[in-house]
Amino acid sequence: TLPIDLIIEILKRLPAKAIALCRCVSKEWDSLLSSPNFAKSFLTSSSTRPQLLFTFEFKGKWHFFSSPQLHFNENISVVAPDYHMGVSGDWYKEVCLSANGFVYLYEKQMLKGKMERVPVLCNPSTGQKIPLPKVRAKNNELRSFLGYDPIEKQFKVLCMTVTKYRRQINSREHHVLTLGKGNPSWRKIECEFPHFPQNYRKGICINGILYYAAHNNFINVIACFNVKSEKFRFIHIDFNFWTLINYKGKLGVLVRDYSDNNQLWVLDDTEKGKWTKHILYFPNMIFWNIKSVWGTDTGEVVWAQWCWKKPFYVYYYNVERKSVRRVEIQGIEEKVFMDPAAHHGEVFTFPNHVENLMFRQ
Repeated sequence: TLPIDLIIEILKRLPAKAIALCRCVSKEWDSLLSSPNFAKSFLTSSSTRPQLLFTFEFKGKWHFFSSPQLHFNENISVVAPDYHMGVSGDWYKEVCLSANGFVYLYEKQMLKGKMERVPVLCNPSTGQKIPLPKVRAKNNELRSFLGYDPIEKQFKVLCMTVTKYRRQINSREHHVLTLGKGNPSWRKIECEFPHFPQNYRKGICINGILYYAAHNNFINVIACFNVKSEKFRFIHIDFNFWTLINYKGKLGVLVRDYSDNNQLWVLDDTEKGKWTKHILYFPNMIFWNIKSVWGTDTGEVVWAQWCWKKPFYVYYYNVERKSVRRVEIQGIEEKVFMDPAAHHGEVFTFPNHVENLMFRQ
C-alpha cells in the first residue's frame, strides 16, 4: 500500500474531472478527496499549470473551454481545448467575470411575475452552477465584481447600485456577498468616494485587491477594493483608452492610441504610486478589433478575437522580447455543433485560469 502522502501527491496533479471519478473508488477516497485540506493542495498544484478559459453563450447555454496557457519558450501554433460544461439558462451577456477558477454571471429569472437579474457562480472544472441571492437594493442598475482573498481563502462579490443625480452618475449603495460561510447574504458597506464603475471594462483581482475602472466627476480613476478588509482606495489617472491587466502579479494599465506604439504602465508601489512604463510594438490592425485583453504571470500580454469565427486565434505579446506569436484554437465548433463558417456571439477569454475544488457538493 502506498503512503497516504504519496497518494495525495499523485492525485493533486490530476484534472478536476479525474478527481470526481476517483471519489467513487471507495468511502476512504471520497472522504480524502472531499476534504478542505485536499482542495487547498489541489489548488496550489493547479496554480502551477495556468490555463486560458474561453466562455461564450450559444443557443441558450454558456459554454466553457480551456486550453494550456503557453509559456513563451513553447513553440506551439495549434492547441485543442478541453470542453468543461454547457450551462442552460436565459443569460445576460454583458457581465462575465472570473477569479481563481470561478466565473460570475447573471441569469434572467421570472420571480413573482417580474423578470429579475439573478447572480450565478459557475465552476467550469466541476460543472457546478451555484445560484446566489439577489441584491435587495433600491435601484436595479447594478455593477458587480468578483474578488478573491488569498489569505482567508474567501470569494466575495462587490455589488453597487448606480444612480443619476444632477447630470452625474455615481454608485450609491455598496453591498458585499461573502461565499463559503453557511447561507450567504448581502451586507451593506460604506464608500465615502462617489464614483461610477464603468460597465464595459471588467474588473481584475490581483493578490486580494480588486481593481476596476471608474469615473469621478468625469475624471478617470482606478478603484482599489481590498477584498479582506473591504476598504476602498482610488488612483487618479490621465489615460483615455486603457485596459487593466495582471502583469507578473502586478496591476498593469494597457494604454492604446492610434499609433503602433502602445504603452503598458505597471504599478510597482501602490502606496507611493510608483509606475514603470513599457512601450509595446504590435500592429493595431491586429489589436484594435480585439475586446479581451489580459496579462499573464510570466510577463506576456494576451488577447483574443471578440467573437467566435473560424479560425480562432489567441495572440501572445512578450513585453521584454517585443515579439508577437499567434496560436490557433481548434475544435470548439465541433463540440458545440456550430457552423464553422459563421460568426457567433462574444467570446470572453481569461488567462491564468486554475482548477478549483471549493464549494463542491
